[in-house]
Amino acid sequence: MQVGKDIARLGFRRWYERQLVESHAYLVAAFLALILLLAGFEALERRSLYATMVLIVVAAAAGTFCVVAWRRFVVLLGRAEHFAGQADCPACKTWGRFDVIAEEASRLDDPPEAGRPHWLRVRCRRCSEHWTLG
Repeated sequence: MQVGKDIARLGFRRWYERQLVESHAYLVAAFLALILLLAGFEALERRSLYATMVLIVVAAAAGTFCVVAWRRFVVLLGRAEHFAGQADCPACKTWGRFDVIAEEASRLDDPPEAGRPHWLRVRCRRCSEHWTLG
């Protein structure tokens, strides 16, 4: 998870937009998995033993995916909103127009649930003011 590099490559506004789109895609996936889970429970009563076992496995997988997708939605949306709330330059009040100078160290295999990076050091493109997001 290289948030600083992604923001440097895309710009904050595009990065923020992509985070919103990705997080809401996880929300839709969680909702569809929840529907599949409930449909599996509904269909349990009318099947043979083998079909019942298959439906239980599918419902359990759908439930697990629903929980994972919901957590990803919450984490991605929370991080994007956390950074967006602090993306105003303290000097000129320009929103989202900055260059990333430094970020908290994180590894490529850090899951999004880790919430990394917790902070970014940035410089305004308009007035060169420095501040920290996070």
